[in-house]
Amino acid sequence: MTFVGGMMISTGLPALAVTANEAEPRASVYAPVEDSISYEPQHLAVSGEAEVKTLSAGGYSVEAAPPPIVSEVAGVGSVSVVKSGLVVWPVVSWEKRASGFGPREAPCGGCSTFHDGIDFNPGNGTPVMSIADGVVVLATENGGGLGVNVEVQHNIDGELITSSYAHMQYGSLAVSVGDQVTAGQQLGLVGSTGQSTGPHLHLEMFGADGVRFDGFAWLSARVG
Repeated sequence: MTFVGGMMISTGLPALAVTANEAEPRASVYAPVEDSISYEPQHLAVSGEAEVKTLSAGGYSVEAAPPPIVSEVAGVGSVSVVKSGLVVWPVVSWEKRASGFGPREAPCGGCSTFHDGIDFNPGNGTPVMSIADGVVVLATENGGGLGVNVEVQHNIDGELITSSYAHMQYGSLAVSVGDQVTAGQQLGLVGSTGQSTGPHLHLEMFGADGVRFDGFAWLSARVG
């Protein structure tokens, strides 16, 4: 009973505590503490000699985006070719090459003595990628001497450039005519279709006039 009575006293007086030898109650450690912090308003004093300056607005200019090149795609119609801001290599191991662009000894009967493109040898089945944003204007498994062939038109600094990817594997075409592609997007796989002496990517590049040029030199100056 004495224990129960003690418990009633301790729970009945939460803010004040008493002891057997104290006549006056004292504050309990469990009593809530009142916040005594007060905040004074802040003031900013400015000298009468301070000089107030007005900041002038910076100049700016607005430039209209360059217009896209309109390309006529067979079976699709007019397609806008938007300017591409990125140029990449068509294969990952671009340093592995065979025939370069220009005169050469014909590697096979019926092969030309002037090479219109650049041959990359990254290995059979290596992904072939678009060198820049563009639109697919040709995608065929019956490209004659070029075998499985894809052509993509690009808008490079306002100039129409076409890249052609030849000798790819049968069944590897990943795009169709009229598709909009991005730089680095897979088009197919390295193969040896058409007039080819072994698995490689034959890349040709030409402008609006259709004249082929050295794609390796062109890419070396622009990649990255």
